[in-house]
Amino acid sequence: MSVVKIAKIQGNLHVPNSDDTIAMLTSVIPDTMQITWKKNSEYQMQFEAYNNGSDAYSMLSPGNMVEKNGQWFVIKHPTAGWSGNLETTSVVATHISSEINRIRIYGDDAPTDFGSYDHAGKSQSVTSVSNDSAETAVSVSANDIMQWAFGDQQNRWGITYQIIGSFNSQMVVNPYASGSGKDIISRILAAWTDAVFWPDNLNLRIYAHDEFYKDRGHRLDYLHDTDTVTFEYDTTDMVNAARLVGATQESGGGTGINESETTIQGTGRASEVIADAKKYLDVPYKYGYGRPVGVANPYNGMDCSSFVSRVYYDFGINIPAYTVAMESYGHEISRDQVQTGDMGFYGSHGASHHICMALDNNTMIYEPQPGEVCKTEPISYYPPTWWERNDDMAKIVGGSSQTVDSAEITNSDSQSTYYFAPFYFVDEESKARWGLYEGDDITSDTITDKEQMKAYAETQFKPNPDVSLELTAIDWPAIPGDLVRVEIKPANYVTQTGVVGIVSYPDSTTSQTTVTLNSNLQTILDYQRGQQAELKSYRDSTRNMIINAQFNSSQTQTTWNETEVKAFDNSKRS
Repeated sequence: MSVVKIAKIQGNLHVPNSDDTIAMLTSVIPDTMQITWKKNSEYQMQFEAYNNGSDAYSMLSPGNMVEKNGQWFVIKHPTAGWSGNLETTSVVATHISSEINRIRIYGDDAPTDFGSYDHAGKSQSVTSVSNDSAETAVSVSANDIMQWAFGDQQNRWGITYQIIGSFNSQMVVNPYASGSGKDIISRILAAWTDAVFWPDNLNLRIYAHDEFYKDRGHRLDYLHDTDTVTFEYDTTDMVNAARLVGATQESGGGTGINESETTIQGTGRASEVIADAKKYLDVPYKYGYGRPVGVANPYNGMDCSSFVSRVYYDFGINIPAYTVAMESYGHEISRDQVQTGDMGFYGSHGASHHICMALDNNTMIYEPQPGEVCKTEPISYYPPTWWERNDDMAKIVGGSSQTVDSAEITNSDSQSTYYFAPFYFVDEESKARWGLYEGDDITSDTITDKEQMKAYAETQFKPNPDVSLELTAIDWPAIPGDLVRVEIKPANYVTQTGVVGIVSYPDSTTSQTTVTLNSNLQTILDYQRGQQAELKSYRDSTRNMIINAQFNSSQTQTTWNETEVKAFDNSKRS
């Protein structure tokens, strides 16, 4: 018989104690009890119980808690049903640690008067933080963040935390920003990608990789400790190449003498508009891409209208990304009035089918057509049917264009320039092993060094396929993080890898525990070596069989040579 402890919680989140109403539920159907744990993502239980008229059964309601193996779970989805004159309730309950999503930690970014409620904003005094930017990266430790978020939560929620193992400091964007308790844990797991969150009730434990994965001397041999093993590749999410775009800086345009006739674009920010438009050079034309403007990644591709709309958006001007709709967002001007930011339309009024943007009175920039990329051309190369000026853009540019004689001093407007030019980066080792898998641009508003940008990109890449290595465990206690030696003799496969997922049936006499093992490069390489060894063994045995058969059939016949063996081998394969 399966028995679980049920607690009716009074008040706020806490581990149940003697002040709560606690009862023993004795009507759980043993084979339905299931506990699922997946590293950093899932921890829950589910079961089905029948109505035996007990107080415990009546407590199977949302918000109450269930205890199994010393861990408490909060009931989320009880479902009552009736069948064969029997009432049952199916329960899904999540681990109590997931309830930290109900807790809101407020940073200095959101000063608030909490009145009589027992809540307080947090101070950012753990580490000096600059508030100059909404996206400030700060060097912090995992303990800094946990101490800031949960260091004084114990009195209110009974929360404690542990940092287990060594964590180097990392640059984290806004580490002390307001968020839920779950946001705080996610912030740490994103910054320290090898970290593992494995709680013990409301003791929030953050493990370093080498502290979580431990060799306890366990092994699993196919057909001895497990009767089912599956090994599956999935390259869907692989990324081993991308364009890297780092931080920008404001730089002065300087002054200088232009010795020839030139076009001056006024005294405004024309150079900024030109620089912004040119940063999209070489972005491929893709019809319908780039929308919604401001949401879609422009570097994935744009068409003619979404490109012009994107440049305007970069300066806070919202115009549609469809040529006909854009016509009403400007007034027509003559060809000789054209200046930076003006829009050039192709086709008739009310039925325009293409658009470009002027960089100056002589040059335009545009997305030409499928198969080409964003580029600049002389306006005379492909002159628009008519030109329009948007007044908001004209204010930014700073006035009408004018032609002056030589010896005019160029303007000194500042413009944004990259600390290093955007560049294409490939994980060559991954490419050599699996081929090229390109991803979206990897960007950073804070990284100013090219080598640091490469190092950051390597943390964002997914250079190896996901590998699903699952097995059933026969009379074997699966432990999260256990480093297990796995051997599949028929496949010549031996590896050691960690347990990252468990689906257990603690009270069932028929269902076996399913274990998911860590998907790492070593696991993959061990499997490939096993395949190669198996193939070599097959070839050797085939060769020996052929040679022996020929020798036995005729003592006078000469032994087959290597070419004949391979030919026979290939004929059998086909």
